[in-house]
Amino acid sequence: MFELDSILGGAAMLADWSVIVMLLLGLLFGIITGAIPGFSTPLAISVMLPVTFPMSPLVAIVFLTAIYAGGNFGASISSVLLNIPGSPQAIMTGLEGYPMTRQGRAHEALGIALTASATGNLVGSFFLILVMPLIVLFALKFGPPEMFLVGVLGMTIIASLDRSFLKVMIAGMFGVLISTTGMSSTGAVRGTFGYFELMDGIPIIPALIGLIGFSELYYMLKKQQLTDNAAAAATSRSAAWAQLIKGYRQTFSYPVTLLRSCGLGVIVGALPGAGATIAAVIGYNEAKRGSKTPEQFGKGAPEGLIGAESANNASEGGALALMLALGIPGGLSTAVLIGALMLQGLIPGPRLFMDSPDLVYGVMLAQFVTSACLLGVGLLVCFWAVRIVHVPTSVLIPVIAVFSIAGTYAVQLLMFDVWLMLIFAVLGIVLHRFGYSLIAVVLGIVLGPILDSELLRTYQAYGGIGPSVFLQRPVALILLALLVFSLVTAVLRMRRQKAKEAAA
Repeated sequence: MFELDSILGGAAMLADWSVIVMLLLGLLFGIITGAIPGFSTPLAISVMLPVTFPMSPLVAIVFLTAIYAGGNFGASISSVLLNIPGSPQAIMTGLEGYPMTRQGRAHEALGIALTASATGNLVGSFFLILVMPLIVLFALKFGPPEMFLVGVLGMTIIASLDRSFLKVMIAGMFGVLISTTGMSSTGAVRGTFGYFELMDGIPIIPALIGLIGFSELYYMLKKQQLTDNAAAAATSRSAAWAQLIKGYRQTFSYPVTLLRSCGLGVIVGALPGAGATIAAVIGYNEAKRGSKTPEQFGKGAPEGLIGAESANNASEGGALALMLALGIPGGLSTAVLIGALMLQGLIPGPRLFMDSPDLVYGVMLAQFVTSACLLGVGLLVCFWAVRIVHVPTSVLIPVIAVFSIAGTYAVQLLMFDVWLMLIFAVLGIVLHRFGYSLIAVVLGIVLGPILDSELLRTYQAYGGIGPSVFLQRPVALILLALLVFSLVTAVLRMRRQKAKEAAA
């Protein structure tokens, strides 16, 4: 599959200045739109599809993949600064990034997030070229039973998000229950209460913005400034750059966490339908599991930020590998990219490698350039974005509210989504009041459709659900072992935590 002549041909195609210009524009557009709540990466790519019609295939695809890369990081900016994830994959970023912002370390948090994102993107690009055949073969081993176990594994990881195992699992299962709303693949209609807008299920953007973002405005009302340490937030330009660089250096002070999360992100990204959200959850959980100070997680731990961001962005490499080699989308963004390729008269899959090898390797090599440019463009955007921290909450709250409402409405152009977002905001305030994890609810909503659909497919394929369905499949056995390991370590971690609290 790899030919040196094709690789050199792809590199030569990147020498065109128009490719680099469109790459930079795509990155900037992706970062800015990604930071806007509700303006998801798939939406940003879709908006720019008509612009790519007159472009050559390479320029068009590089432009759109740059939006993909920029959007993945841009979603983390609003998550770090405002605790409002720009898209679902940035949920875990806010767990550590927002506490750092409240401590007056917003520049440092963004520096870590940016460097981890660029590194994850770079490692994903490396895997995209060197081990793509192995990734594709591995992904083909995943049938409905394996994907169901991936969803179950994600649910067990939720248990590590909070000290109260019972409350966090109740919140997670509540999210799964909400996700079953709508029409199932068998044609059964569940929990719509007569609203046809819910036939396709609970839309993730209104739920995400309402639960995590809009509900946060209620608590902002009690503060004059976003940060708890106003003096630390008021930094000079030189101090701001120093903090950004500190975040850059700090990322590489955790090499094991960084590389482990990148590897996990590539593997998860290559699984059909898994996506960057699951990659971020697993990356964060493994960072916490391997940390010497897991008690710092949730209070602004750099390791957690590195684990989530590097896995999130590394998943791009696996998702693009799956898309180019087999024409299978790893998530919604790559599904839109498949449509972009088809608009250019190209059909993703093995035939693409035979008919246009130079183009394929040009797209792959462009990801290395994207990673390098992301670091430069991202630094400039982060430097100016942190200024939002200095804005009084009396101004910030109405602005965020308008953007949240507009972003929610823009996804499907339905006022129903806005009302749904407000309902979830009230729900978020109530759940937070009684100590339930909002992140667990959102992750339950994300993982629920995977559990629901893959369990049904497993039942239909094997005529029932039993131990033999999973025990006779090698990959399923590996996932079951990981599942047991995850549960055991979660229980041991909680026991150690209780022992420390009792000793104190």
